[in-house]
Amino acid sequence: MGSNETDARSLSIGTLTDEGLDSRLWKISLGLGIPACLAALILGGLDSGLGFLAGAVLSWINFRWLKQGVDHLLVSTRSAQPFPRRAVRAAIFKYFLRYALIGLSLYATFRLDLLEVFGFFSGLVLLVGAVLVECVLQVIKGWTEDPCHGTR
Repeated sequence: MGSNETDARSLSIGTLTDEGLDSRLWKISLGLGIPACLAALILGGLDSGLGFLAGAVLSWINFRWLKQGVDHLLVSTRSAQPFPRRAVRAAIFKYFLRYALIGLSLYATFRLDLLEVFGFFSGLVLLVGAVLVECVLQVIKGWTEDPCHGTR
């Protein structure tokens, strides 16, 4: 049995944690979002800047509610006691409310012309950019701290 087999067995879903992930994503989102919002204000005007800000806020709310729903699901499957029905209903409600909020916001953006469309869509994908930056940072961290290659 080689050391790679031991390493593969020691790395399981149970050992992976998201300690500080919310905080890191928040910081990365701010680091990407503030300059992007300023650029939207300067290049596209007030409508574009407000559209970006609205999309970014909606993106963050969407992420938080999705994470809360997944956390409730994980806790309910790991615990031996049944999860309260009220909490399950709230998680399901928030899960579908995310789609309703995004749909209504898109409808208002296109139909009522409240926000600039490009700015709004750019704000909606802000958190996706933050997740991609976090992934790249984690890969770099893994390369620099890899015990198999003797770098740590």
